[in-house]
Amino acid sequence: MDPDEEPAAGERGVPDAAARAGIDPPIDLTERRAAAHAAMIEAYEERLAEQRASSIEAGRRKGGAAGAAMAGAMLAVAEIYEGPPKDDAPVTVEASSDPHDVDRDGIDMTVEGTDVESPPLDRVDPIRPGKRRR
Repeated sequence: MDPDEEPAAGERGVPDAAARAGIDPPIDLTERRAAAHAAMIEAYEERLAEQRASSIEAGRRKGGAAGAAMAGAMLAVAEIYEGPPKDDAPVTVEASSDPHDVDRDGIDMTVEGTDVESPPLDRVDPIRPGKRRR
């Protein structure tokens, strides 16, 4: 196909044009996240294996074969006690505005047909420690 020639109707899509140009098609964001997550897990497991090997070697240096066996046993007991690693990722929620300050503004809304109202709280001076008495 001549570079000056107009592409056919099926050839106008970005993936086809990228393939003709020798460029990989764009990766889906979920694929990128999955790949990054897999890489993080692999790096974590490598560090964990290095730490365990280092602990067992330190036990071998300090106590010989018995020290290495004890270090390995303690790592196994710790893994049983702690359980599998938890994947607790922080949750981020974006809002279109700042949250309401209930203490300063109060609440005024309707819940299932019932009007709910609460006045703002009175401002109270902060408590300051008094002078120390002997």
